[in-house]
Amino acid sequence: MRNEEFLQQFNKRLESLIKTTNKVEQAMNYSLLSSGKRIRPLLIKTACEDMMVDADLIWHPALAIELFHTASLIHDDLPQIDDSPLRRGRPSCHVVYGNDFAILAGDGLMLKSFEVLSQSPADPRVKTLLLTHFSRATYEVLIGEALDVEYTGKSQKLSEILKMYSKKTGGLFSFCTASGAILSERFQLIEKFTKLGSVLGIWFQVVDDLKDALSDEKAAGKTVGRDKMLGKPTVVSIFGVHKAKDFADKLLEGVLNRFDEYGMNKTVDFLKSLAV
Repeated sequence: MRNEEFLQQFNKRLESLIKTTNKVEQAMNYSLLSSGKRIRPLLIKTACEDMMVDADLIWHPALAIELFHTASLIHDDLPQIDDSPLRRGRPSCHVVYGNDFAILAGDGLMLKSFEVLSQSPADPRVKTLLLTHFSRATYEVLIGEALDVEYTGKSQKLSEILKMYSKKTGGLFSFCTASGAILSERFQLIEKFTKLGSVLGIWFQVVDDLKDALSDEKAAGKTVGRDKMLGKPTVVSIFGVHKAKDFADKLLEGVLNRFDEYGMNKTVDFLKSLAV
C-alpha cells in the first residue's frame, strides 16, 4: 500500500475512534485530528511491510502510537512544562480548552491508546508482546519527559542528554521499529530493532533541536526558540549547529546501514525521506 493511501485510510480510522459527546472528547479530537505528519504510524507501516506482516494487523499499533504521541504533545505544551502556545500550525490544546481540559485530554488519549491496541486481531501471544513493548515504550517516554524537566536550566553532560533523548523520543520509535518483528513473529529481532529505534529517536530529537534553533514558526508549525529561552540542555547547545548536524547525520547513517543489512528496504527509504 502506498503511504498516501495508507494515510487516507488511517485518518478515517482515527476520526472514528473518539465521539465528541463532551468537552474533554472535543479537546482530544482537536489535537488528534490536527494536521500531524503521522511519522510514527508510517514507520510502523513500513517496518511491518518489510517483515511481510498482514495488513490487517498494522492498524491497531499504528493508531495506538499516534494516540499516545498526541497525548504526549498536549502535556509537553502545557505552561508547567514547555509553555508552547502553538502546535501543528494552530493554538495548542491548553490555549483553546484550558490547562485542566488539556491535562484530561492527554490522559484520555493515553488511556485510549491501550484500549485500541488491546483490540488487535493478532494472535494472543503476539498481542501480549505488543502490549508489553508498548507499555515499556510509553513508560520510557514518561521518564524521558521527567529528565527533560529535571535538566532544564542546568548544565548536563552529553551522555545524560542522549539518555534523555533515547527515552523521551526514542521510546515510541523503539516500539515502531520493533512492531514488524513482533507481528511477524521474528522474535529474535525484537531487541535489536528496539535498540535501533532508540538511536533513531536520538537522531530525530537532534534534528528537532536544530529546527527549534533555525526554523521560523510558520515553517515548523509550532513554537520555536523555546529550548534556548527555557535553558534546556541540548546537543545543539553543546556542539553548536554545524557539529550537531554532523552528529545527527552519522547517527542516521548508522541506523540506515543496520536496517539495510536486514533487508528493511521500505523502512530505509522512508527514513531517508524524513532526512530530506
